[in-house]
Amino acid sequence: MSQACMTDSSKAPQAESDITFRPYRQDDFDEVAKICARIWVPNVEGYFDRITFGRVMTAGSLRRSSFANVAVRGTRVVGACLGGFAENGSIVQDHSHDETFDRLMVAARKRAKLGGPEVEEMLFRRLRMYTTADVFISRGYSNAEAELNLLVVNPADQGKGIGSRLFEDAVTSFCDGGAHGFFTMVSDVSDFSFLEHRGLSLVQKKDGPSRKSDKGAIYLYGRRL
Repeated sequence: MSQACMTDSSKAPQAESDITFRPYRQDDFDEVAKICARIWVPNVEGYFDRITFGRVMTAGSLRRSSFANVAVRGTRVVGACLGGFAENGSIVQDHSHDETFDRLMVAARKRAKLGGPEVEEMLFRRLRMYTTADVFISRGYSNAEAELNLLVVNPADQGKGIGSRLFEDAVTSFCDGGAHGFFTMVSDVSDFSFLEHRGLSLVQKKDGPSRKSDKGAIYLYGRRL
């Protein structure tokens, strides 16, 4: 086992005592989608539009995942982390989520067109992330053997150790699954320090619609295990 895969439970991130961690259940879907919407599309007007985008993003991540965990306070989900593995140059997909994703995409595309170019970019940036991930995986790098494709914590609950615990649980899952490395993609510079502090480094940057600015850019971070 590599040094990166060795864990010491006494040094594991400690979340607040009223937070519990457990595997994702199907009835958590809308709670996770709401968190995704709060983080990724906060400026989209209308609750229905925001939750539509949150749902399609959640379904898209679920079908790329081999494991999913959530953080819960009482009965309310306050964080989620999903990850998947690659085999033979492609991500292992959970096709049980295909119908949900396709159905939600129909509604999301319609709402995005009504919202204009900026709203469309919010939606399609996430889809470009999936495409970028698939290309990276196909190249067979060691840190492309696993993908951390979703890590979200409700904004009001951030800074309390929840994201750190979910992240470390995901690393344990990657190690247990035999991965020699993993990667994740972000589009918000505020995530850089979180990832870099946990041993990930920038692998590549994919420009957004305009090469004259970093707006809409996608950043791929990787780590060897």
